[in-house]
Amino acid sequence: MNYQDFQIIVDKNNHIRASSEQGEVSGELRWEKNQINLTLQLIDSGQTNSDLLKALGSQLYQALFPDKINARFQATIAAAQVNQESVRLRLIFESPELASLPWEFLYEEDTNIFLANNTETVLSRYIDVPLQQRDIKAADLPLKVLLVISTPTDLAALDVAEEEKLIREALAEHIDAGNIELDVLQEATRQEIQQKLREKPYNIFHFIGHGVFDNNQGYIVLVDKDGKAKYMDDENFANFFLGNKNLGLVILNSCQGAVVASNQAMRGTAPNLVRRGIPAVVAMQYSIFDNTAKLFADEFYRTLALGYPVDAAIQSTRNAISMEVGLDKRDFATPVLYMRAKDGIILDVKKKTDEPIIPIVNNNFIQSLEYPDGSVPLDSPFYLERNGIESLCSQTLEQPASLIRIKAPKLMGKTSLLRRIISTGIKQNYQGVYLDFGGVNKEVITNLDKFLRWLCCTVSLELELDDRVENNWNTSLLGSNDNCTAYFKKHILKPINSPLILVLDEVDRLFPYSEVLEDFFGMLRSWHEKGKTEEIWKQLRLVLAHSTEVYIPLDYHQSPFNAGLPVELEEFNQQQVEELATKHGIDSQDSMLPELRRMVGGHPYLLRLAMYDVAIAKTTLQDLLQSATTEAGIYRNHLSYLLDILRTAPDLVQALQRVVNSTAGVELDSIEIYKLHSLGLVIRQNNHVLPRCQLYRDYFRRVS
Repeated sequence: MNYQDFQIIVDKNNHIRASSEQGEVSGELRWEKNQINLTLQLIDSGQTNSDLLKALGSQLYQALFPDKINARFQATIAAAQVNQESVRLRLIFESPELASLPWEFLYEEDTNIFLANNTETVLSRYIDVPLQQRDIKAADLPLKVLLVISTPTDLAALDVAEEEKLIREALAEHIDAGNIELDVLQEATRQEIQQKLREKPYNIFHFIGHGVFDNNQGYIVLVDKDGKAKYMDDENFANFFLGNKNLGLVILNSCQGAVVASNQAMRGTAPNLVRRGIPAVVAMQYSIFDNTAKLFADEFYRTLALGYPVDAAIQSTRNAISMEVGLDKRDFATPVLYMRAKDGIILDVKKKTDEPIIPIVNNNFIQSLEYPDGSVPLDSPFYLERNGIESLCSQTLEQPASLIRIKAPKLMGKTSLLRRIISTGIKQNYQGVYLDFGGVNKEVITNLDKFLRWLCCTVSLELELDDRVENNWNTSLLGSNDNCTAYFKKHILKPINSPLILVLDEVDRLFPYSEVLEDFFGMLRSWHEKGKTEEIWKQLRLVLAHSTEVYIPLDYHQSPFNAGLPVELEEFNQQQVEELATKHGIDSQDSMLPELRRMVGGHPYLLRLAMYDVAIAKTTLQDLLQSATTEAGIYRNHLSYLLDILRTAPDLVQALQRVVNSTAGVELDSIEIYKLHSLGLVIRQNNHVLPRCQLYRDYFRRVS
């Protein structure tokens, strides 16, 4: 099942921001606080009926979906139905008071539907952890479940035997089928839990027991060595799972007989666990009866073992509970899902097979492989020449006062080419300096004088020349450009007395700073022109590398971007893709290679990353392509990195949404094109742009 996303963020001032594929709308949350609280008191006491729950759900719906937001939500539902898709509704509340409300009762009067009960609208509480890697936990069947039952002797007794029996009965079919492996721990001490988690790579941690909520702090109740209650706050409880590579889900269940405070504790603990690294946590916001507990375990574990996203699994579970128990009880809205996986995928479930899925490869060959990280080493067999560009650049740099301009988006191989250009020059007894403007401090790069001093100093040090900048910078009579030019001539070009290849990478870092940009590039152009008449300037060979076009107009005669040799790095063609596959031990005629090209185009980095994982027997091309656009796929870190960048620029997100949702090229303004192209997300087609590859179209259509 495919999904259209609809995300609602309510800030601490009750301002609502809703985003979807149709764009972003906003509104204000207004709610009848006293009336809702009175209804909640009745529900907490178990005095419920269908009309009461619908009234509460309708009040919550009207508060969360004011006019514009409701219209956009209904449009999203309609679009999803046309495409035979469902809607993934993610709720984010910055106010603790609003977060504590039971939004799982959301009820739409027009359709007579509880949203949390509708399998076509999956509902979750989303916890955004922007700086945290969104990794997906690997999980081979059977799913390994650790059930921990805490029964302190000095608190209200729990029917341990019945609880275990219910879970085992619910999972019996799945255990017999080899889809689930269940271990039960009844001595819930800190030491026993830690030891158990070390013994086996558990995928799911299911806790049944007491909880308390005191001074805005949630506590999980374990037992001490004497069997008495030992209170553990949520931060320490989360420490059980730090660094766990397999755990994808924690379930916190306050069983029948637990007081309401226990459920408040669970609600407080759950989001904190997600913030500390657990991909998803299910907590019960009300105590539940035995038959509901059994229904929950049966339906939830069954759908999860089938590979369902966790939000779809919990939605299916709520639906099953409502059909069995009824909509006049609070049971269907009791499970609350907190997660940080936008697509709901927390476990990469793979079935066991008697035959190895991936062929065995030679260990020596694996050791010879290179993980694609940064520029390709000079002696690497995995570097592919770019249709004679290397030779053309080398021949050009043999010419006095030559200038080369290399343009390509990030991760397309610019730096690898630049390193080879310098290496070739050094073999001809040229001097070579490589400078990456991407790493220069903003304080330096935004001040022309500081920047040019930095340039002179850095080049001198790279050439092992004395740094004479401070003593030769005449600010009383000369401008910054004049000082820099004089310094280069007297203290760099003259002492080395040989051709100098000066490579300036990521020069588009200067593009936002027009004052520095105009003077600096005007100076470079003047150096190039001096080389036509002055012998000493003929020594200088300039190479400029940038990610996209200059979007700030420069004087034609003062810009280096309309002089010299222009070079644009293209994606790998079919022959190059097949050659790269062969270097990775992959059959160049493999039927899945064209499918890989359709997914990532000829993008060098994306191709190498895929082929590396296949070559080390980590996956197959078929499996790789199936999960490519998900957070279970090999591109998850790359895609998350791009997404985090886009999140800092809402206008850019909207521009990209237009591109990925259109079947034809889209016109954007020059700055939007520059930024998206420099990230490598789009390609130009006349005056329009298109997604660079299907991977970007599919992923950003889903998450942005």
